[in-house]
Amino acid sequence: MPPAATPPEGIYLRDLYDPRRRISREYFPAFALLLGVTPIMIFFGVPTVLSVLANKRPGDGLLFGHEPMAIAPYFFTPLFVAHGYVLVVVSINRMRAAGKSPGWLLVPGYNLWLLFTAPDSA
Repeated sequence: MPPAATPPEGIYLRDLYDPRRRISREYFPAFALLLGVTPIMIFFGVPTVLSVLANKRPGDGLLFGHEPMAIAPYFFTPLFVAHGYVLVVVSINRMRAAGKSPGWLLVPGYNLWLLFTAPDSA
């Protein structure tokens, strides 16, 4: 039987969308920080970007015929759904690296202990 694959060294974009990867305990805090800051960036960044785009257009400062803040909620839902998907995938990847079942994500508290402190399986 071949030995279990060790988590790849480094941080890769593929770790954010592929649930068959492994994230080492060494790199998981960087992912946790990224996923913790992302909702703030979405909530404040989308209206800011829309306002900047509306003000760059000549004329009335409208974007698609509406105030930027009126259309910002239409961008929130898909972005927060994508964020939720990435959050689940990164957690599954960390659980796989720790050698635990992704089902442990359903146990409050214990899953956080596993995500941050469980050693990587060999």
